[in-house]
Amino acid sequence: MANVPDLADLQLLADVVAHGSIGAAAAAHGLSQPQASRRMTRLERQLGVPILVRSNRGTTLTPAGKVVVDWATLLLNAAQNFSASVAMLRTTQRNDTSVAVSMTIAEHRAPKWLAEMARRHPEIQVTVTVGNSTEVAAMVRDGRAALGFVETSTRLPGLRRRRIGGDLLRVAVPPAHPWAARESIGPRDLAEAGVLVREPGSGTRDTLESALGAHGLELTPGTTLASNAALKAAAVAGVGPVVLSELSLREELADGRLAAVEVTGLDLGRDFWAVTRPHDTPTDAARAVLQAALH
Repeated sequence: MANVPDLADLQLLADVVAHGSIGAAAAAHGLSQPQASRRMTRLERQLGVPILVRSNRGTTLTPAGKVVVDWATLLLNAAQNFSASVAMLRTTQRNDTSVAVSMTIAEHRAPKWLAEMARRHPEIQVTVTVGNSTEVAAMVRDGRAALGFVETSTRLPGLRRRRIGGDLLRVAVPPAHPWAARESIGPRDLAEAGVLVREPGSGTRDTLESALGAHGLELTPGTTLASNAALKAAAVAGVGPVVLSELSLREELADGRLAAVEVTGLDLGRDFWAVTRPHDTPTDAARAVLQAALH
């Protein structure tokens, strides 16, 4: 590639032809005439053929120069097409983003964000993948998602995070369960009851285990399911107590299918986080999604 001439020199040559003189072309490029002349001499030397005939009446092309200008025009047009294509690619990337969302956020918060995005930024295409918090973190770390939303109170190594709110886990049982008649239960009761709970890696499971761990207790889980809806259905059917976000349990608690159980001395609050890779520069689309989540 050492013999490929500079595109700026080729454009200057084309403008010499278009304007009829080196001086006029130099003025169009913001150059002095000697500067433009030296660049044309350098171009001729690089190509190894005479290109221009200079005279008091102006500048004309040699026969070889006419061929060079024709080829230069093709190359300059190709370069312009390349630049336009790259600009379009940049625009496409700015207007398209992939987002990974943990389940509770996906069910109860993300729909509002996405509706706001569609209203305010119809040009932005958002692809959403749902998983548990551990899966979401992995997707962001390896670049499959530009932005992630997780529901965990533990730090996620290798990720930058920003708090976007939070919620509270609740313990719920069907009305016929013995806990429904109690004023409260203790952390050990909860740890040893075989509660229905999400799978390892979920923010719900992580928050529960961390809260019990702060009391020196280890969770003895009952039936483990990877779906909030399945866990609620199992609890309503009497399979056992369930621990889920109050956002997920709102309807079942309101209509009496489940009753909330207080747990004394146990902090079941958790934070929601937006996570990105530390050194990534967010695209315009990713920033727009984050702003929707923050409002």
